[in-house]
Amino acid sequence: MAVSGSDNVVEDDGEGGDFVEYLERHLAERGWTVHDFCEHSGLKPSVVFRWRKGYRPDIGNARIMAKALGVPLLEVLVKAGRLTAAEANADVRIAPELSEVPVAVLMRELAVRVARLESDEGSRTGVRNR
Repeated sequence: MAVSGSDNVVEDDGEGGDFVEYLERHLAERGWTVHDFCEHSGLKPSVVFRWRKGYRPDIGNARIMAKALGVPLLEVLVKAGRLTAAEANADVRIAPELSEVPVAVLMRELAVRVARLESDEGSRTGVRNR
């Protein structure tokens, strides 16, 4: 298991404002604590706590994070403010394998899509669903 220390963490340049929210959302979706994430990734808890204080991962730690969470590295780098969406060509979405997406995430997406379909159908027919 690779362990990265705080020397592999670089200070936030101000463009990664939603990085902590992004990380917290992924941890919550998996039901992980910071310590669970560290067990899966091999990172030290002190690295993650520094991220919460405004530091952002370098490319090595971003790669480790992406692998542990099963998300594209470019997505992590954009969220961390290391690349802009244009630099990452973020308009090209790399879809994960469905078997790798947590069931809770799939169910939430299904509920959103069903609600959208019902809303669209109601607006076409003039009938609102309750």
